[in-house]
Amino acid sequence: MRKPGKKPKQYVEEEDNSFSVVGEAAVHYENMRSILGGNKSVLRPISGDADLVDLSRKGIRKSSLKSLSNYLGITMEALSGILHSSHRNIQRKDDNELLDVYKSGQAIEIAQVISKCLDIFGTKEKMQQWLSSPLISLGGRKPIDLLDTSFGIRMIFNVLNRLEQGVYS
Repeated sequence: MRKPGKKPKQYVEEEDNSFSVVGEAAVHYENMRSILGGNKSVLRPISGDADLVDLSRKGIRKSSLKSLSNYLGITMEALSGILHSSHRNIQRKDDNELLDVYKSGQAIEIAQVISKCLDIFGTKEKMQQWLSSPLISLGGRKPIDLLDTSFGIRMIFNVLNRLEQGVYS
């Protein structure tokens, strides 16, 4: 029973934030598409991880590697080393030629690292500086030196997630 003179409690529905989460995800995937060379290199939109699986299976274009090397601030020769491929093999490919599933998958993972770094550090220059700096949390290794394996990429993501949460790494 309500006391006389007391107004009934008003319940306000909480705002539905699911759209903002979906919006953030869409921005993340669109950033990855841009990092991989945009419309010229990735012809279809990327809207989720399933699209990334399809893209890696189909293969990304060599032109995506040029975009990745630009974002990372390294030469194509250095990127070839990260992908465990000879620079000459990559040089021989036409810009529109598709890479195999393994190189494509690794390049997409590197694009995910770049996207996360840009979210955290804000600029390409700050990201490149961080990637090239030895980190105690990585045993004194530079993040860029760990991009050549999925385990190294996982280590980088762990550090980035801690930084994102405000934990000094």
